[in-house]
Amino acid sequence: MGRRQPNRSLAALLTEADWTAGELARAVNALGVRYGLRLRYDRTAIAHWLDGSRPRPPVPGLVAQAFGRRIGRVVHVGETGLTPVASPAHETVLTTGDFIQRLSALCRADADPASRLALNRQMFTATDVRLPDWPAPVTPATGPGGATGGSGRPVDDPRLTDVVVIFTDLTEKYGGAHARSALGAYLADDVRYRLLAASHQDAQDFSLLGGSARLTHLLGWMAVDAGLPNFGYHCYWSALEQAHRAGERNVFPLTLRAMSMLALRLDDVPHARQWARSALEGAGPTVPPAVLARLYAGRATVRAVDGERRAALDDLLAAERHLEAADQGDADPFRRYPLAAFLHRRGEVLLALGDRAEAVSAFRESLAARPPNHRIARVLTHTHLSRTLLALGELETALDECRQALGHYEFTASHRATTALTAVGRALAPYRRHAGARELRARITEATGPGGAR
Repeated sequence: MGRRQPNRSLAALLTEADWTAGELARAVNALGVRYGLRLRYDRTAIAHWLDGSRPRPPVPGLVAQAFGRRIGRVVHVGETGLTPVASPAHETVLTTGDFIQRLSALCRADADPASRLALNRQMFTATDVRLPDWPAPVTPATGPGGATGGSGRPVDDPRLTDVVVIFTDLTEKYGGAHARSALGAYLADDVRYRLLAASHQDAQDFSLLGGSARLTHLLGWMAVDAGLPNFGYHCYWSALEQAHRAGERNVFPLTLRAMSMLALRLDDVPHARQWARSALEGAGPTVPPAVLARLYAGRATVRAVDGERRAALDDLLAAERHLEAADQGDADPFRRYPLAAFLHRRGEVLLALGDRAEAVSAFRESLAARPPNHRIARVLTHTHLSRTLLALGELETALDECRQALGHYEFTASHRATTALTAVGRALAPYRRHAGARELRARITEATGPGGAR
């Protein structure tokens, strides 16, 4: 066996980041917590990497993200010199073959708990998203390519549209860990079979592809909400490819926006910034105002976290203008942006900018506009309110918001909701002498434990 070669790429990144080996180790450990990983690297481990050893996935991806956060640009895994020589079989399936094979691999992985967790441990190593050259609109009214509307846009397959609406509604009410396997099975059996049948006939069914892109995006959203961020990234990437093939200029930018919000949640600001910008650049002239409102609101969030106050507020205003022109009667989740969702996003932007009192007002307006049975959104909004009110010194009001969050939480199956409620419990720690705070902390611990909601 030959001697290992020193990892000069990793050494160069350490120099660029102005980090010691110990600082890199601590950054990787901290980032791993966000992915549910308990890592205990130290400077000795980094020294081994510099000598040529390679950690197992998903650590190379975490290293790239940690450097990206430090340097302020996207750092790809290949730049670290830690890329494994050979990819695991299930990862190879997702990066080779045609898009139907990759969709099949995703659905198979989702159906098997061991494969699903193994794939989620593989960090999503993103390449830069290149905005596509969109296919020319389909001109016939009917034919092998499927029916089209007057604008040349494919007419939605009503069966798939109904499934999108049903699973979106379930996710908004109860969370991504509820009924996700049913959506994966539907994609694997019904949709995949029809895509294969069309491909064997050399037919391009644009309405079927568009519906499949929506469902794959939705599967990614549910996976992320269930605490499977890397699996969700793979779903989003598949949805991008299908949306491009279908000429779906609503789904494509909204999927980029979803990827941007996920990257932001994982503290990967460089990718969040890149994808939020690309989402707006890729939105075509036929994109509805509601979609533009959602894209601007997403970029506002990234800019607020990135410290760009003026730009974030400008994006919020742009989102509001587009929302005023939007058709809120459209049932398609990919062509509407509910007012309650925008107001919640406004609250998050204002909170990131440090405008706590204004954020409280936005969150309360969001709750007033939100359907009572949208449990996940209510848990997230009430927990945001609780923590913000604590920061403003309004303990009793904060405790009331926490109680309301707990009332909805018992009906949810969402890792995101669990994380939000757990954060409130930590924020209440300094108030352990207060009887109400102690009681709520105990209730949160019981609710979020193994026997509570997921």
